[in-house]
Amino acid sequence: MPTRRNINIKRIHTSKRSIFRYWLEFLKPYHKLRPKEIEALGLMLFYRYEFSLEVENEDLINTLLFSEKTRIKIKNELNQMDHKVFNNLLTSLRKKGVLIKDDKGNRINPVLVPNMTEDGFQLIFDFDIKK
Repeated sequence: MPTRRNINIKRIHTSKRSIFRYWLEFLKPYHKLRPKEIEALGLMLFYRYEFSLEVENEDLINTLLFSEKTRIKIKNELNQMDHKVFNNLLTSLRKKGVLIKDDKGNRINPVLVPNMTEDGFQLIFDFDIKK
């Protein structure tokens, strides 16, 4: 069990909108997404979080997230990204297992959704060093 002396804490001051991009940047060794995919997924996670503050039903949150209105917002925030380019980006995220489409509809892979509250969240890395 780790002791207090082997813990390093770095505080990051950020906005709600940016925290999701930081989350994905820190997890890059796991998902290996390209910068534009990280940018788009970060926005999707932000909007998903915002919806979750108002709506408890996961299926409804996902319906709102993948609605045309939200997709247009995200495309506009990605420098007015072309519709076809955005759809190709979503296809790439599906092929990489980041976006899932099943009998419940579209959703973000739950392992990439941070457990965030209004106060933020903590991301802890536990390095298992081989001897």
